[in-house]
Amino acid sequence: MVHHQPKEQNICLTAVTKSSQNLPSILIKEISQLYHELSGLSSLSPNEHVNALFTKLVQLSVFSYDQDTIQQVLMHPSIVSITPALRSLASQGEYLLELYWAKDLATRNCKLERFVYYKNYKDLVQLEMHSLLGIGASLNRVVFIGSGPLPLSSILMYQAYPQACIHNVDRDSHSISISNQLLNKLKVKIEQYHMDALDYPHFDQVDIVILAALVGLDAIEKMKFLKVIGSKMKQGSILMVRSAHSFRRLLYPSLDPFEVNSCGFETMFVLHPHNDVVNSILIAKKL
Repeated sequence: MVHHQPKEQNICLTAVTKSSQNLPSILIKEISQLYHELSGLSSLSPNEHVNALFTKLVQLSVFSYDQDTIQQVLMHPSIVSITPALRSLASQGEYLLELYWAKDLATRNCKLERFVYYKNYKDLVQLEMHSLLGIGASLNRVVFIGSGPLPLSSILMYQAYPQACIHNVDRDSHSISISNQLLNKLKVKIEQYHMDALDYPHFDQVDIVILAALVGLDAIEKMKFLKVIGSKMKQGSILMVRSAHSFRRLLYPSLDPFEVNSCGFETMFVLHPHNDVVNSILIAKKL
């Protein structure tokens, strides 16, 4: 979840919708300008200017447009050429934002709700848990792949289901170190693994594998990863992938049901939010 201030009104976008004839070209220019501004910064660490740029990018991404406009913009050569780099910038910004807040929450006497984007995470996790329960999934043993420095999703799931056995996996040592401090402070019993996700030893035991949106730079990388972990998962276990749709694909790579199915899974459920929640949810069963 990148920098996002959902309560702010983006006046520019409101004006843009009134000029639908030129909307694709206006959006292409705006996305390109945001990319060039972000890529020109010496640091993406949270500050007023960085937050404002990411907020504008996310608001543009979650706004509802017609499919023709979406296709024209996303398939435009200039947007195609910058999308991988734009996703990389969003990933860096998200990491630095989480790192900043994880340190703050781990060292100060304050509640998680102080985190400025707490509600966004809570809404997403509630959608995910309701979706998992809706298909009859067991929440006894869950592993989060790519948990990051601020593992708020697994923390919120633990708070809702304290009897669950939850594991976090991340290959970044700094993420594991700072999140360990936060988990200890909160007295949250989540086991953490500092390793490449492919080396995680318990895929054959868990009921649910949750794949963060930024694990795999594109669909091809994600599919390679899914084929490997799928060979280790037990039959009937559940995979939940955070994906993206529409302009949200500027921030995160998308993954379609047929791509997941080709990796040894059967897609059971797909949800594309149209509110401030950025990530789509895809749930599949291991065959």
